[in-house]
Amino acid sequence: MLGVAAITMASVTATLVGAGTAGAAAAGETPNPATQSAVTIGLISDGGGGSSIGTAALVEQGAKAAVAYLNKYGDGLAGHKVTLYICENQSTPAGGQTCANDMVQHGVVAVVEPFTGQGQTEVPTIVAAGIPYITVSGGSTAELTTPGAYALEGGFPAYLGAMALSAKQHGLKKVDFLVENVPAAIQGAQVFGDMVYKAAGVGFDVVPVNAGTADISPQMQSAVSSGADAVGMVGDVTLCTSFLRAYSTLGLKIPKYVLSTCQDPSILNSPTLDKVLAGSYITTSSASSKADLAQYAFLMKKFAPKVSPNPSVSSNQADGVTPVLALGAIMKGSTQPVTAAGIKAQTASATNVTIPLSGGLTFTCNGMAIPLLKSVCSSTAAIGVIQAGKSGKVTNIKVYNPTPLF
Repeated sequence: MLGVAAITMASVTATLVGAGTAGAAAAGETPNPATQSAVTIGLISDGGGGSSIGTAALVEQGAKAAVAYLNKYGDGLAGHKVTLYICENQSTPAGGQTCANDMVQHGVVAVVEPFTGQGQTEVPTIVAAGIPYITVSGGSTAELTTPGAYALEGGFPAYLGAMALSAKQHGLKKVDFLVENVPAAIQGAQVFGDMVYKAAGVGFDVVPVNAGTADISPQMQSAVSSGADAVGMVGDVTLCTSFLRAYSTLGLKIPKYVLSTCQDPSILNSPTLDKVLAGSYITTSSASSKADLAQYAFLMKKFAPKVSPNPSVSSNQADGVTPVLALGAIMKGSTQPVTAAGIKAQTASATNVTIPLSGGLTFTCNGMAIPLLKSVCSSTAAIGVIQAGKSGKVTNIKVYNPTPLF
C-alpha cells in the first residue's frame, strides 16, 4: 500500500553503513556473521490477494536480501542469526487478523513492515502478545497510537502533512486524492488528511478506488470536476499505473502528488508512463547519502543481483530492506536479550537512531515526535520532484516538519 513513498541507532554503525577507503573494503562489506542461536522475525505483506501482482512480492524480495545481508555482514540481531517468516494478508482485514495470529503462533521476536493497508487488524493481536510491531510508515490509527507499536517515520500522516504544506507553498486551493479502498489508507486519508489540509488552509477530498480497477479516469474526472487544482494517489504500483494512465487520458496539466511506490521499473522503463510521472511531487525520506547508495548496491549485488542497485529505481525492494536493517541497528550493541520483550524495551528507548537509506534522518521513540500520535518516532517528511528516465531521480527535495498541523 503506502510507500513511500510512503518509507526509511545512535548512528548506523560501521557494520551497516559507511564509506569505503582506498585499499580497504567499504564498511559493511567485510563479513561479520551472526554466530549465536537463530531468532525469527516476521514480515506481513499486502500480498496473496489483489496486490500479488503489485508491490508485495518486491517488498518481500528486499526483506529477504536484507536478512541475508544482516546475517553475513551485520552480526544479525546482536549476534543472533535471523530467520524471516513471511505471511501474506491477502490485502483484507480478515487476512491481516490471520497473519497476526500466525505471527504469535510462530513465536516471532518482532514484526517488521515497511507499510501495510491492514495495520488496524494486525496490531492489536501482535502487541497483546508482547511482540513489538515496527513499521517504517504507519497508516492506521492502531499503528500510530498503540503502545508496543513503533512507526519509525512519521508515516502516512506526516506524508499527508508534508504534502499539505507543499500545496500551501505552491498556492493550491484544493487537492483530491485517489486512494486505494483498503481500511488503513481510507481511514488515514480521511481523518489525518482532513486535519492537516484544513490546518494548512487547503481544500481536501478523498476519492476511493477499489483494488484492481484498471481505468480510473471517471474517478479522476470526478475529482477535477469538484474543483481540485491538484490530484494525488495513495496505493501500490498497480494503482499508480492506473493513476498515471487516467491523468494522461484526460490530458491533465495540474500538479500531481505520488508515493514512492511509483518508482518501479514497470513505470520508469515505460516509454509513456515515465513521461507522465515526470514532474510529479513525490514523497521521500530525503536524498540517500553516498554511503546509503553504496550499501544498497552492495547488498543487492550480493543477494538479489537481478534487482536494480539504485534504490530510486527498485524503491519497493528498498522498502523491504529498510525495516530489517533498522531493527538490526536498533539492537546493535544492546544489552537487552534478543527476545520480544528485549526488542520492545530497546526500541522504546531508541534515541536519535538513523533510518537506513534515508540520508541521515533519525527517530526517537519517546512519543513526542507528533504528540497526538504516541507511536510515531519521527515527524519529518520530504517532498521532491521526480525526473523522467529510468533512474527515478528525485530533485528539489524539501524536508517539512508537519507537527504544527496536528
